[in-house]
Amino acid sequence: MKNVKLWLAIICLIILMSFYMAGILTLDNIKTNEAYLRVFIEDHYGLSVLLFFVACTLFINSPIPLAAPLKVLGGFFFGFYWGAFYNIGATLLACLVGFGISRYTFKDLFEKRYYDKLQTIESEIETNGFYYFLSLRLVMVVPYFLINILAGLSRISFRKYATSTLAGITPASFIYANGGDKLEQITSLQEIFRFDIILSLTVVAAISLFPVIVKKYRYKSS
Repeated sequence: MKNVKLWLAIICLIILMSFYMAGILTLDNIKTNEAYLRVFIEDHYGLSVLLFFVACTLFINSPIPLAAPLKVLGGFFFGFYWGAFYNIGATLLACLVGFGISRYTFKDLFEKRYYDKLQTIESEIETNGFYYFLSLRLVMVVPYFLINILAGLSRISFRKYATSTLAGITPASFIYANGGDKLEQITSLQEIFRFDIILSLTVVAAISLFPVIVKKYRYKSS
């Protein structure tokens, strides 16, 4: 119970930090301070990458939507290729940290109270969780922090979760890096995700559920 209270306090602190940073991480502020930030990154490249990973780990696990601006910054300051690479690495790390906190702090308490009521759902996620979480990552409708928590509370294996996360975050990481690389040409984050891009990701997410549909059809037919 002490661990639960400690992590709840840390989560509240992260949320408060997110509220503060939400007014700072805007496209206008980034463009205004671009010269200073580029000099800092050039002089302290390793530290800048480390800070980027730490910031992503904190804010991807926050309900305040700061992850998108951060990942756009990856492309803006590190370039498309390195920005995409750092986006994938930092996002994967953040998701695994959120998953670990949820699983090793809240899972036992959750199962004691609700497992009997949710046993069917738990069994389904244990079997097909890879495809469900992959589709959720691809379609980007459910916030990452919530997916991390739900996955940690479920019985999906760490390997399946990590693999589905890596596969699911990669397309968006490239899109964010590309948007950051062309940040001078855009005025809002909404311009990065055009309708055709959103439609393509939605189709891919739907296709990723195809194995589950096939399994259920074969089970009913047998």
